[in-house]
Amino acid sequence: MKTIAYLGPEGTFSDILARQRFGARALYFDCDALEGVFDRVLGGEAALGLVPVENSSGGTVYDTVDLLIRHAGKISIREELVLDIRIALLGRAGKPVRTIFSHFIQIKHHSAWLKEYHPHAKLVPVASTAAAARRAAETRNAAALASPAAAGIHGLDVIEFPAGGEPVNVTNFFVIARKPVSTRKPARTALIAALRNECGSLHTFLGPFARERVSLTRIVSRPVPGQPQTYVFYVEIEGGPGLPSVQRALGRAEKTARSLVCLGTFPLGRRFCS
Repeated sequence: MKTIAYLGPEGTFSDILARQRFGARALYFDCDALEGVFDRVLGGEAALGLVPVENSSGGTVYDTVDLLIRHAGKISIREELVLDIRIALLGRAGKPVRTIFSHFIQIKHHSAWLKEYHPHAKLVPVASTAAAARRAAETRNAAALASPAAAGIHGLDVIEFPAGGEPVNVTNFFVIARKPVSTRKPARTALIAALRNECGSLHTFLGPFARERVSLTRIVSRPVPGQPQTYVFYVEIEGGPGLPSVQRALGRAEKTARSLVCLGTFPLGRRFCS
């Protein structure tokens, strides 16, 4: 039986995606923070963890990137998954809506719709859309902007779809594990690069990839705690070390860096819908 850790509580987009990807026979651990997902995997309680890495509305999930950097060499990326996120107004059919709970991003994203259709409702931001559905279920004359799947969990009705049922944004997730897995599918490779604190170090590091025509698909710089003006870079490239061009680029880039750690080569985005 597969064991999966994800960012809870039940009804979050992580929960919905995990169950779609791994099915009813897996054993699931919901964690109250991203760090808890990593801890469950590193401690061996869960074989796999599911963490968000990028959202089309909010951008990079820096907490995930920081944890990947912190645990470089001890954690691997197994797979990237894509979730098309739908949002519905959940409540009790036929009841007035005087309070609407949701994550602040969803409140902001649907601000024009809320102003037009629920101008007198009190808007209350909460930690997640799952928490919003729970609060709506506990509160009289309340509703939540949340995943339609959360309605069944909390005994609510799907009242309407602000965007007509179409996805409002896309979130990319990583499946993480303690050990890497080989893949022959179209893939990317993730790296953690610590560079010398000198002029042109990033340009020098990236040069071998450009010369070998290896595309960079994501690069994120993060400060090193306790070391002012010092940064570590999370980098993704197309392909894996099995390709001669990637192997050459990695070998040359490594010589320019203080350290270079590979987080794994992983297949790309199986797509799901909330």
